[in-house]
Amino acid sequence: MSRYDVKHLALLLLIPAGCACVGLMLGRLIRGRRPRIERDRPRMAMSADFLRAAHDSRISMHTRMKCAFECIYFCLCEIAESRGLKLNGLVHPNVKVIQAGLSALDVSEAEQSAVEKLAQWTADASPFLPAPSVGDAFYLAARINARAVSVLTRLRS
Repeated sequence: MSRYDVKHLALLLLIPAGCACVGLMLGRLIRGRRPRIERDRPRMAMSADFLRAAHDSRISMHTRMKCAFECIYFCLCEIAESRGLKLNGLVHPNVKVIQAGLSALDVSEAEQSAVEKLAQWTADASPFLPAPSVGDAFYLAARINARAVSVLTRLRS
């Protein structure tokens, strides 16, 4: 193989590698970095992931409702733990976690009732959709996530 062929071969190998690097950088720019709260508190990152999944129309409605509840529950876990509740060894979903988290977030009675119905539905593993409507569950998950981020951000400050 001549020196000329080796140079061309090296260039042919570098071009895909360069394209891969550019693609990786563009992907990071497009997706952006996770907010600091999600980097510092993995449960909040999982909550945000579940919230995104809850809005994904490609998955079943049952799964989307489960994602909405998991979004809420991870927020409540983070809040409850920040208030001193030990989470090790607790069953999922846990009433103490739900009560501690909801009381710290100062939710309305209607919101508390909806979360409790979602928790009961999850614990029962019912094949039917729970009492809160799908839209209400998604909206509730987004509100609780936003409140939890706000409370946790203030705690960090």
